Amino acid sequence: MKRPILFAQIQKRYQAHSKARRELVAQSNEALSKSKRSIFALHRDDLKAADELLTQASVLFAQCEKSFKTFPQLEEEGAYRAALEEYAESLLFRDYLKTGSLGKIDARASEASVYLAGLSDATGEMVRYATRQVTLGHPEVVAEVTEVVTMVIEFMLDLDLTGYLRNKFDQAKKNLGRLEQMTYDLAIREQI
Repeated sequence: MKRPILFAQIQKRYQAHSKARRELVAQSNEALSKSKRSIFALHRDDLKAADELLTQASVLFAQCEKSFKTFPQLEEEGAYRAALEEYAESLLFRDYLKTGSLGKIDARASEASVYLAGLSDATGEMVRYATRQVTLGHPEVVAEVTEVVTMVIEFMLDLDLTGYLRNKFDQAKKNLGRLEQMTYDLAIREQI
């Protein structure tokens, strides 16, 4: 029996989709790595390197987005979404270090679930930053970071998050707890 022409068309489309997915996953993994490395650069006070890495990640995302025209479902690919979350986290942390506040970031990372996951994770980076500042003799930074993280928690409380984002939110609440413990420890030290 001869195969229907439709089979060949389906095979061709499937193979093209598989190839596009593999390329997207590879580019997404590289963008995630660049975003993660930008966070490390920010912790080393190397804003120039962080910005360069974020620019490289942005280029990789643009390459990924070309495949969405042909295969729109790839926009929901897990590797791509994870890379966007890391990118959002890095952008938010960088902006906090530059301005002392959080807000608007690159549109590609501003979809609600991506932004909220990145925002939750950025609170952990702010705790690490506050910890480092205490060790460098700047304990006043803890109060500044605590104010911002508290604002994030209050904002997210109003959203009644569920599932994955609820887990992220719970991590952010633990980060606030770490800041509160730091504040307590610093107050005790001042009394001694």
